[in-house]
Amino acid sequence: MAALCVILPFQLRPAIAATFETFLEPARVVDISTPYRDRIETIHVRENDLVKQGDLLAELESRVLKSQLAQAELAASMHGEIDAARALVRMRKKRVAMLDELKKSGNARPQELNTAKTELSMARADLQSALDRQKLKKSEARVIAAQIEEKRLTSPIDGVVVAVYKQEAELTGGADNQPLLTLAQLDPLHAVFHLSPGAARILEGKKQVALSIAGMDVKGSIDFVSPVIDAQSGTVTVRVIVPNPEHHLHSGERCTLTVQDPTGEQFHEQPGQQHNPATDQGQIQ
Repeated sequence: MAALCVILPFQLRPAIAATFETFLEPARVVDISTPYRDRIETIHVRENDLVKQGDLLAELESRVLKSQLAQAELAASMHGEIDAARALVRMRKKRVAMLDELKKSGNARPQELNTAKTELSMARADLQSALDRQKLKKSEARVIAAQIEEKRLTSPIDGVVVAVYKQEAELTGGADNQPLLTLAQLDPLHAVFHLSPGAARILEGKKQVALSIAGMDVKGSIDFVSPVIDAQSGTVTVRVIVPNPEHHLHSGERCTLTVQDPTGEQFHEQPGQQHNPATDQGQIQ
């Protein structure tokens, strides 16, 4: 009797998707402060102003330092002491040369020549000391100029002024822990997701992902996938960089990432299951 073979159809697992939500946040937030306890002379920016790296934000009182700089530069430019020392060296050299010639004809005592050579060495040492003092004065002027420059607070990033906490003529810095102002870099923005391990594995090796932000489809670049799973939440941190050259997107906007699992093997979640969004960091701009 021939054996009967029945071939059952192979059932593929249906593709499933999981969505994850977070909020956009600035790439960098920088508090501008100073170690100097000083009075604010001028604030050059206001809230919501766009600034470029190197732009002048504020200046602290520096009249005393500017006076010290002028004095130091004047002292460094003086060369009377050096000119006198050089003249003395020239005179001592001529005397040594003259005595050396007289010694050859027997008209100069050796002791007299030795004394002249010693005086020449001392004159050269005095000249070197004068030159060193001038270098020190120039160095002191550069130090004061650097201190004045430190009182000119400039932007370390391209960004926007989020908040200005002080006013002109107020004291700032030193023991005061409050910054003078805060900047935020809004191009690019960051979206930090906390994904399930299965979703994170699907994104490994990918360079870009599709995001939904304020009803718009936006491409983001995967910047970081954590190599470890958070023990408390059981999630993997993934950071996505979102270009924002025109500042159409705002920090604090809700951002959704949908991860597709074509095999249905990576997720334990049910299709369409949503994950809780990350804690709201608050809206900037």
